[in-house]
Amino acid sequence: MWLTGGKIWDSSDNAFREGDLHIESGRFGALGSAPRGAERIEMDGLYLLPGFIDNHVHITLDTGVAAGNNIWRDALPGTIAIHAAWNAQRLLMCGITTARDVGGWDYHEIAVREAIDAGKAIGPRLFCAGKILSITSPSSPFYPGMYEEVDGVEEVRKGARRQLARGANLIKILASGAVNSSKYERADAIQLRPDEIAAAVEIARDNFTHVAAHAHATDAIRNAIVGGCRSIEHGTYATDETRALMVEHGTFLVPTFCTAHAFLKDPAFSERALPHVKERYMKLEALRQEQLGKARAAGIRIAMGTDVGTPGNHCGDNMQEVVLMVEKCGFSPAEAITAATVNGADLLGQADHLGRIAEGYLADVIAVPEDPTQNIAALYDVSFVMKEGRVFRNDRA
Repeated sequence: MWLTGGKIWDSSDNAFREGDLHIESGRFGALGSAPRGAERIEMDGLYLLPGFIDNHVHITLDTGVAAGNNIWRDALPGTIAIHAAWNAQRLLMCGITTARDVGGWDYHEIAVREAIDAGKAIGPRLFCAGKILSITSPSSPFYPGMYEEVDGVEEVRKGARRQLARGANLIKILASGAVNSSKYERADAIQLRPDEIAAAVEIARDNFTHVAAHAHATDAIRNAIVGGCRSIEHGTYATDETRALMVEHGTFLVPTFCTAHAFLKDPAFSERALPHVKERYMKLEALRQEQLGKARAAGIRIAMGTDVGTPGNHCGDNMQEVVLMVEKCGFSPAEAITAATVNGADLLGQADHLGRIAEGYLADVIAVPEDPTQNIAALYDVSFVMKEGRVFRNDRA
């Protein structure tokens, strides 16, 4: 199969170039000219990019619920898995061909991953963390299907092993408190301590994978970096010291900037939230904007992640994170695209397979009608999605 007539993103020089794109056995061949009579899909006038990678999603959560307190309490059997499958399809159709789910609900997201891999459901390539490892917390009743409480090194080891035994691809920990939490939990306070973080990293490395650390608090960020976590999720209260540590250790930042924007854009929705949660979000956006700009300036490796699953932050709206990085946080369009492609693949340990349109890579392609380096908002208009050589969306067909 050939994709002909489009302009193709070259990740090596961050520019589009002319050429026809050959796809065979689910992988990219060399660029060239499609031979006469070859199977082809006409892409004239479209701009082709690698499939985007979202490194922070929660497909099992219901983003239409503003309060977020045990949202599945009264759910019928099967409801959560069906909801997660629907969300997975929305991810793919907006251009997310790979996603890292960093906290599911009773392993329904892993069941969806298996159904996608078996061709029984439609969605991105999923890397799943299973349940999040948390200390004994006032917020655990908010997320009874998402959190696993672990206190002390041995419980952390057992909890990490349990996630891997249930099919997790990685481990997710709470190094600090969260924003969408009980009023008795502070986002700027640490949770898992350094020895507990090191235990989670030890188990992950034993199993050739990594730890993603939810970390708002300054000390939590430092503990996670020094402890060997591969990524810091959020990084809200980072300092010059912790940013320098991230550069030194090669730690990725997954900033999830769009969470406050998504929550606050509908005042009627945000009014239904728990008062303390709304207050936290109102303080968050300007601070996270400043922090992301500083992370960019410091040279931290940034991988795109949306945190879809938080209130008002819907699967299918993922491109808002990339657009906001440019419009509000000082990134060039090429830098934001790199965060959602090359850097995202590198964080996942998939840099030889994903994130580029290059010979031998998995054939994940999305297309938009305008050059996103001139108008980043063109990413909202994805009209073509291919994953591993299979077309899942083609608005021209």
